[in-house]
This record gives sequence, C-alpha cells and structure tokens, in this order.
Amino acid sequence: MSTTGWSGPAADIAVTQSAVRSLLERDHPDLASLPLGDAYEGWDNVTVRLGDALAVRIPRRAHAAQLIEREHVWMPRLAPAWGFAAPVPDRIGGPSEEVPWAWAVVPWLPGVPAYDEPLSGRGAADLGRALAQLHAPAPPEAPRNPFRSSPLAERAERFDDRVERLLETGVELDADLAREHFHAGAIQRRPLETWAHLDLHGANVLTRRGRLAGILDWGDLGVADPATDLGQAWCLVGSARVRDLLKGYDDAVTPLDEAALLRMRAEALAYAVTLASLEEQPYRDAGRRALVDLDVSG
Repeated sequence: MSTTGWSGPAADIAVTQSAVRSLLERDHPDLASLPLGDAYEGWDNVTVRLGDALAVRIPRRAHAAQLIEREHVWMPRLAPAWGFAAPVPDRIGGPSEEVPWAWAVVPWLPGVPAYDEPLSGRGAADLGRALAQLHAPAPPEAPRNPFRSSPLAERAERFDDRVERLLETGVELDADLAREHFHAGAIQRRPLETWAHLDLHGANVLTRRGRLAGILDWGDLGVADPATDLGQAWCLVGSARVRDLLKGYDDAVTPLDEAALLRMRAEALAYAVTLASLEEQPYRDAGRRALVDLDVSG
C-alpha cells in the first residue's frame, strides 16, 4: 500500500479573470462592469469575488461539473427553509469554449473560515440549529453522495485502509480502539435518511466573532444519515463544544438516542482519518487533532 497522502486534484481548466469577464458580458451584462476581486480555488471550483456583494463560482474540473447541479438545482429549493447563510445561486450561466460547464453568480458571504477563528460555544449551537434545519426529508429523486451516503458498514474497508495508511506514515493511532468505535456505530440501525451537507470541514464553515456566519461548498449535498454531518461537525468543534452543538440540534428536533450518538462518533472518526490522510494543510492537522480529541491518538 502506498504511504503517500492524498492531495488536491489538478484543475482541468484555468479560470482567468478575462474568462470570467467574458462569461459575465455574454450572460449577465448588467453585472459585467462590477470589479473582479480575489480568486479562491478549492478542489472542485474557483470562486471569484464580484463587487462587494457577489461572487462567480465556476467548476475547475469535469468531476465538479457533475456535482454542480446540486448547487444550481437543489439549493434554491431548499434554502427558503434555512435560517443560516449559504451561497445560494442567484443566476446561472452557460458553458463557453474556455469554461465548458455551467457556472453561477452567488452572494458573497462575509466571515472567516472556522479553521482560522473557531466557533464558540454559542457558535457551535448555531451550527447545530443549522444542521437541524438542513436535515429535512428528501424526495426519492434527491442525489446521493458516492462516498458518504452509504451506511458506515459499507465504508468499513475504506476506513481500515486509511487507518493503515496513517499508521504507515508514523501517526500515533490506537487502531484497535478506532475500529472498535467505528464498528459500534456501523452496527446501529440507521433512521430515515435526510438531506445532508457531507463536507463540514473548517474551510467550509464561516464564523464571525465566534458565531456561525455561513456554510459554503454544497457540491457534496445529498441524502444521508444525519449523523454523518453531526460527526463531521464534532471533528470541527471538538469534544469541548460538542454538547453545545447537540444542544442546538436537539432544541430543534427530537434529541438523539444512543444509537445515533454511536453513529455520530463513528462518522467523526471516519472524517478525522480522511482529513488526517490528506497532504494539504490545514486539513491534515485538523484531522490529526480530531483523532487526539476523539481519544484514539496520542
């Protein structure tokens, strides 16, 4: 097995300011005179600030173009029920020679990534309430995430592979205890699935003075066990704030039972080993801190 960590995928296209300007001039000429600001390049998309209140969000690779429909189609339908901020597409643009996929104009959300300014106790409760709003029943045609919509038991081999990868790279990890906690969650019966974000790391959660300012990057949106989001949120806020997270969540929905808490811990471990296996910072260190926080690493 290779001991090399995973790294961010290469872009299929270069998203230049001239390309962005051309797209705006063609599809939304009333916005084309607004100044273009900094570009923020993620794994799947490039987000370019447009004026003070908007941004242009463009896929940077073909895989992302397959996921972007979740943001373009589903977010506008779901967002009216949300009380938290999200970059819901305001306008859609079509493909061009330089950008061969659909793209969107979205609101610019002010705030700081939670990796830089963590959520306070009140902010963790904000996040819990936001997830309770998100975790609504989904229709049969709702998308499924190829990696995180499936039950924990179906992801056990991937979890084991990543645990072994971490051990081979010298990470101090109690693999037996990690597998024990994962298995304890995997054998629990899952409830009805709901909508879920499925990628709640600290670069996708914005804060402002410790409170929740917004949730970004909805390309992984899909149907899943609510415990998946809650486990990822546990990795983000840490055990010191997880009670606040659950208080915000439980105030909005039926309190979680013991089976859900076991699945939540297993999902936290699954997400922690995924982040810890990455080459990029701050994801790698965040994942390794989460493993320490979850008492499976020293």
